[in-house]
Amino acid sequence: MTEPGSFDTDFVFDILRGVAAFTRNDVVANLATTVARFPRPDLAVAFNQKQIASKAWLRDSLFDTLGGAFEHIWVLGGWYGVLSALLFDDPRFSIGGIDSIDVDPGCVSVAESLNAAMTANGRFKAITADMETLSYHEAAPTLVINTSCEHVADLSVALGRMPAGMKVVLQSNNYRREPDHVSCVDSLDEFEDQARLAKVLFRGQLVTKNYTRFMLIGER
Repeated sequence: MTEPGSFDTDFVFDILRGVAAFTRNDVVANLATTVARFPRPDLAVAFNQKQIASKAWLRDSLFDTLGGAFEHIWVLGGWYGVLSALLFDDPRFSIGGIDSIDVDPGCVSVAESLNAAMTANGRFKAITADMETLSYHEAAPTLVINTSCEHVADLSVALGRMPAGMKVVLQSNNYRREPDHVSCVDSLDEFEDQARLAKVLFRGQLVTKNYTRFMLIGER
């Protein structure tokens, strides 16, 4: 009997390995291996329908707005590296490298496992750092993605650390049940006011059962 809050690792691994064999999809294959190596229940949260839908929406909107060629991407609040894996997996994109940055050091090994091939060839790095204290002066990326702006106490200050003209993709939401969501917004207009971007190229929202996710693509 599986304990509450956990899952049967062998059961999940067998299913994912079967789906990977059927679809020949590297993300699913890496997920199967990652579940076996790091049987963490919150992997189910990272790959739930709402999380994947929001990242697929971001991926499509990014391509439609800015194209698919990026030399170096930073994903802030990158968690387990799911967005990075989805971007690398999409043939529309030509990406030199992605740094997935999260304050939790426990994310590194999981994110590297999920992006195993890209980690091996040096195109993916999982880095432990606080997104609100990053320096953009030495190795500034060509695109910054932050899908967890609701975690940032003062978004305009955090964005102000970036060079002017930096291309960004930002997501936030109105889900206030999580105590770490310290900066939620209730509308796209409120999100724009919070971010204070110099140029907005895309604005949109994705309605889910429990919350609405807001997204901006533009320049700092």
